[in-house]
Amino acid sequence: MPSRILVTGATGTVGAYLVRELSKRGELTRAAVHSEAKAWKIREANVELFEMDFSKAATVDAALKGIEKLYLLTPFAPGQYETVGYVVKKAKESGVRYIVRQSALGSQSEAIRLFKTHRDIERSIEASGMDYTILRPNAFMQNFVNFFADSVRRQGKIFFPLSKARVSYIDARDIAHAAAELLSGEIKPSRSGKSYDLTGPSPMAVNDVAAMISKAIGKPVQYVDVSPEAARAGMKEAGMPEWAIEPLLELYAYQREGKGELVSTAVEDITGRRPIPFEEFIKDAAASFR
Repeated sequence: MPSRILVTGATGTVGAYLVRELSKRGELTRAAVHSEAKAWKIREANVELFEMDFSKAATVDAALKGIEKLYLLTPFAPGQYETVGYVVKKAKESGVRYIVRQSALGSQSEAIRLFKTHRDIERSIEASGMDYTILRPNAFMQNFVNFFADSVRRQGKIFFPLSKARVSYIDARDIAHAAAELLSGEIKPSRSGKSYDLTGPSPMAVNDVAAMISKAIGKPVQYVDVSPEAARAGMKEAGMPEWAIEPLLELYAYQREGKGELVSTAVEDITGRRPIPFEEFIKDAAASFR
């Protein structure tokens, strides 16, 4: 009988793909959601929808009952380290045998506060005594849809403070496939205790991305490089809280220094297939930009 797997962040960019992939593989999966009413994206066969709130211990305790494997993706929010500390402790008490943690590329460097938080979380999992695998993906290709599709549709522009920096963006579907490969079937000893940097096949500048979108939708799309100060003002105007703005600006500064260009073979090593090229992602997502 397949193991029961808990996927946190199940309606998110990676989580929704992962739940569907596990369903295809026949794995018994519990999808942690804030509200079942908003979980339309993941109503799949073999998926149990379970309302869970990281800030409410009783819901975490209930979600972990009977779980053998855990995909641990926590929200970008204050107190993330403390939240994970409780989840990891409770997971071990509940009999969870294996954790796959979605971290971030660069966490091992602890160069910026976002990475330091991720590394602290990784350490808590490493010290738990459970089997684990850490996935460290680079920035998602899907972020261009999530954050810039509206400005492309309305103005034909992408506003971003990255200058000419290149980043090895990864398709969230590749992260999900890697996670599904790790979580499906028996725990794989060769992957346990390991950390993997997940990237796309090549680094791309935002100018390149704009050109690809332009070709896919048949209208000009321009990249507008904005200053960090202008980016901060735009985030504030959009209602983003201060605690979120500064870590993101640090991340963009880190990428402007050329530190997001790393290309790894981890996606192919884990899944047996090459990561999705940006051109293919843009083709699949073209309707979102029109």
